[in-house]
Amino acid sequence: MSTATYSLDDLLAMLEPDPRALEDGRRRMADVWHDRPTDSLPILFGAPAPEGVSGGGDMRRHFEDDAQMLYDAVVGLLGVARAGSDMQLTIRADTGTGTFATVAGCELLPSEYALPWTTHLTREALQAFHPEEMTLAEAGVMPRVKRLYAYFREALPDDVHPFCADSQSPYDLAHLLYGDPIFYDMYDDPDFVHELLRKTTYLYVECTTLIKAWMNEPLDGGYHWGMAVANGGTRSCEDTATLLNAEAIAEFVHPYRSRGLAAFGGGFVHYCGDNDHLYADVLSEPLVRGLNFGNPERHDLGRVIADLIQAGKCYWGGIPRDDDETLEAYFRRVIGYTAGTRKGLIFTPTLRGDEAKEPQRVIEMWRSLQ
Repeated sequence: MSTATYSLDDLLAMLEPDPRALEDGRRRMADVWHDRPTDSLPILFGAPAPEGVSGGGDMRRHFEDDAQMLYDAVVGLLGVARAGSDMQLTIRADTGTGTFATVAGCELLPSEYALPWTTHLTREALQAFHPEEMTLAEAGVMPRVKRLYAYFREALPDDVHPFCADSQSPYDLAHLLYGDPIFYDMYDDPDFVHELLRKTTYLYVECTTLIKAWMNEPLDGGYHWGMAVANGGTRSCEDTATLLNAEAIAEFVHPYRSRGLAAFGGGFVHYCGDNDHLYADVLSEPLVRGLNFGNPERHDLGRVIADLIQAGKCYWGGIPRDDDETLEAYFRRVIGYTAGTRKGLIFTPTLRGDEAKEPQRVIEMWRSLQ
């Protein structure tokens, strides 16, 4: 198992989280997701793993080997447990963005450096694809996804929570299935694209529902990357939608995202890049409970957080830190974005130097400044 000097049992023996910290973190995040003031805005970060502990580093092996996937995940959880922040211990079947696309027949393309990308399907293959007539649990990589969650459940303690394999969103799934021709057919053959989006919405909802059942997770809540999620149980990834204008977002993205979110009582949206039209659309959707950016440096986070609080939503993620900004000045600035509401933010800070080695000092400073 790579060059690790510790067995999985060794790592699990080191995994000693503070149950009170985990419980308090879940409570605080539930407050934020429900647009309620909380006692202290949630802060999510990990400390360094114990000396000499590391994951495999080979992404192809991480993807292909169930045991390696589990081992790498537990290495990451050690730092979370050692920090004692509001961050939760979470793990997912790490099968890549194409997980649901494989149900339609797309092939995964493994890499040594990243999770797999996918091949695309022809227009004819997509017209012949009828997901409502399939047994989705037996298609593509879904049997392996089910097996992985059973494996994780057996191997891990109860305070480690599974979260959903990468589900994307109806529009991002349509792009994964069809590739860039979707941008032409939105104008040349919109009926075909709408039919494709109806199929990907079905795929998004039904596959997510299956995985939630395998994880024993409620439809309207759960976990995601160190977070406890409430008041909505799904993520909608809109990376591709950042390429579209306002009219295309209104016609091809918004209605299908809304259907996907509605099946789970709401959820949050993630996207990389920036697009003012997409931002306005997400802000206006009542079923969107929160927003996460892959490129926070491209946004005015002070304005974003104020907008989200006004809309009853929250921002989850990082906020860039100035090069010469002390930790206290950074925290004061970020807290200031919430204008004393103690709402609207689940914060993943940028820590530098030895700061992460002193997690209690970081947490106490964050709490005291509020």
